[in-house]
Amino acid sequence: YPYVWGGSSPSTSFDCSGFVSWVINHCGNGWNVGRQTANGLMGKCDIIPKSEAKPGDLIFYAGSNGKVNHVAIYIGNGRIVHAASRRSGIKTSTWNYRTPVAIRSMLD
Repeated sequence: YPYVWGGSSPSTSFDCSGFVSWVINHCGNGWNVGRQTANGLMGKCDIIPKSEAKPGDLIFYAGSNGKVNHVAIYIGNGRIVHAASRRSGIKTSTWNYRTPVAIRSMLD
């Protein structure tokens, strides 16, 4: 899927938080977080140390102003999946391709 700012479904394509919200809402565990921003998703998770990151955890990144502006899903082995940019769309990257500001778990 290509990156589309504000996109939140396969029919509209996705931005980063729309993609993560859609995955959470459709992963089959009964969760429904609605359409969240990256900040909104961060508020629904528990902070964990990077040494405890597991597939399904969310990794958050900030812009130069220090505000969270990107979210990705950790998939294990040092990799994330995310709606990266208009140029690359949804792709995998190393988890530290940018410096993460928080790693959070939705799993109890």
